[in-house]
Amino acid sequence: MKKRYTITPETDEQIRRAYQNEVGMGSCSNGDAPVRALAERLSLPRWKVTRQAITLGLVAKQKKEPDWSERELGILERSAHRSPRAIQSRLKRVGMHRSETAIILKRKRMRFLQSLNGQSATSLAECFGVDAKTVRRWILNGHLKAKKRGTERTEKQGGDMWWITEKDARRFLVEHVCEIDFRKLDKYWLVDILTGSNGK
Repeated sequence: MKKRYTITPETDEQIRRAYQNEVGMGSCSNGDAPVRALAERLSLPRWKVTRQAITLGLVAKQKKEPDWSERELGILERSAHRSPRAIQSRLKRVGMHRSETAIILKRKRMRFLQSLNGQSATSLAECFGVDAKTVRRWILNGHLKAKKRGTERTEKQGGDMWWITEKDARRFLVEHVCEIDFRKLDKYWLVDILTGSNGK
């Protein structure tokens, strides 16, 4: 059975006094310490004290992130193969702002990655933190396996697009560690591709 905690007028007064004099004034270098101490004095869990402080208007309620618009979801779906940072930049260019964490979570919830079977050389370059020429060099020297997409892009448009599967990108990571600068790698992409957490 879920435990219930009783809040009395006296409890409210103690919370109000503590937030106004200790927590609110920042008398302690660790802002969380006064709240924990107050929770112990009141024999309440810390979250209950914080929630009651919000109810009393002593703490501003954390603003909920707005729902994703259809336009945002369209950009996210079309750019799902790109790194979270690249997706964030695309959203910013059209006046939309999302954190990298929000992008990662939404992409997983919408299962946008499950319909993909790899990514372009340009997209992979963003994940590795290098330019597209470097990825094409890896492909041409046989270190990174890739295939042409069969698109109708002309030479003026950059020619047909290289496509690299996640399996081949993962093999390259393991077999050619010396060619990779791990400081430049997109960490979220790296975790996804090494753990298969995107559903592949």
